[in-house]
Amino acid sequence: MVLTNEKRALMGDREAAKRLTDAGVLLLCPMCRGKARVRSERYYQPNVRRNVICMKCFTSSGWYKTEHEARLAWNTRAPILSAEEMEMLEGIKMEVEMVMKRMEVLNDAD
Repeated sequence: MVLTNEKRALMGDREAAKRLTDAGVLLLCPMCRGKARVRSERYYQPNVRRNVICMKCFTSSGWYKTEHEARLAWNTRAPILSAEEMEMLEGIKMEVEMVMKRMEVLNDAD
């Protein structure tokens, strides 16, 4: 099992959220898991402000000057695990994968 950037961002990994933002990806809505989009609004010409809004439940981010800022705010979630806990989880995942491979080899030997 690989922790994708999406999974990492949902767990609060800010670097993963930045990578997704830089790639133009928006995470699903934190409230309903609906798809979101960036919305632009003109105010006091020629200024434009942007936010991200869920197309299902209409949850939205705050307003930002740039689309990148709005995307990053939307993609950044509260951390569930600390950096040390994330590393520990990665280590456990690798150990489980090694055990599973050993079990496959043993089953094939029978």
